[in-house]
Amino acid sequence: MSGTPEETRDQHSESGAGGQRNTIQEVGRALDEWRAKIDELMVQLDLANLDIRDEIRKRLDTTENVYLAARSLLSDARHDASSNLSSLRLDLDQLMRDLRYAYDAAESVVRRGQDQ
Repeated sequence: MSGTPEETRDQHSESGAGGQRNTIQEVGRALDEWRAKIDELMVQLDLANLDIRDEIRKRLDTTENVYLAARSLLSDARHDASSNLSSLRLDLDQLMRDLRYAYDAAESVVRRGQDQ
């Protein structure tokens, strides 16, 4: 039946040591599973970070292209406006000369009419 108290104590210490070993192994396995899950999350975060960087780069490139196109168009518009303004100034000068000539001609006709 039951052995000596020393034998009983030895059996309990062996079963206690085996139980502790099993508990430590279970905790080790659980920690390994959590490490694997954390590593997987880190990989997913790194991939998401790369995706976000790529998206931001694309948007920055698009924004830069829009800015450069707008700048070019504004530069062209400025040149055109300057050119058109110069042309308008020349046309107004010509108009003023033509009006002066027409006035002088009309005044000459009026004077001739008064002299006759």
